[in-house]
Amino acid sequence: MCERQRLVLSVLSAALIAIAAEAHEFSQSESTIEFDGATIRLRFSLNLLELEDVDANGDKRVSYEEIDRSIERVFAAVKDHYSLGAPQPAERIEAEKYEIVDDHVLHMAIRETFAADVGRLEITSRLDALFGPGHQHLVTAEVNGELQRAVLDASHRSVTFERGRATTERMVIVVVAALGLLGLSVYRLRAARAGPVV
Repeated sequence: MCERQRLVLSVLSAALIAIAAEAHEFSQSESTIEFDGATIRLRFSLNLLELEDVDANGDKRVSYEEIDRSIERVFAAVKDHYSLGAPQPAERIEAEKYEIVDDHVLHMAIRETFAADVGRLEITSRLDALFGPGHQHLVTAEVNGELQRAVLDASHRSVTFERGRATTERMVIVVVAALGLLGLSVYRLRAARAGPVV
């Protein structure tokens, strides 16, 4: 996927999320996943107004004072309802930092560490149990050089991303290498049949 296509997909995704947030017709959260050996880095976004008692004063805005009082509970709720497996659960899960955007959207940077390099990752979301049956969670991951997306909800709670599987680019490289080896073998065979030059 070229850089222009990635940009178009990102802009379209952001527009859809903005439209959905404006319409308030359904609940939505989002995660972006980056593979880094045995570490998975996760950017997770959710609407704090959908969680009970985070907006303590009820003004439809979440201050840093309010989220600081609630962050452990919010992080625990995310861990209870959203998990990564590769194929075993992570050995360590840490929230590295967080920020509030638009007065109510929490962005969290999360790092999950596994026992070995992650080649196959299963993402499971039960966030609909936390936010309501209409909740949708958008997952984005760059896998084998391509952006892949999935929408998880009450009827479709998990998706698996697999690195290292055959892609068009990898297949072309393998075919070109095989043709190169074949050409070298034919050249050597012909050279051997021709014999030494006297």
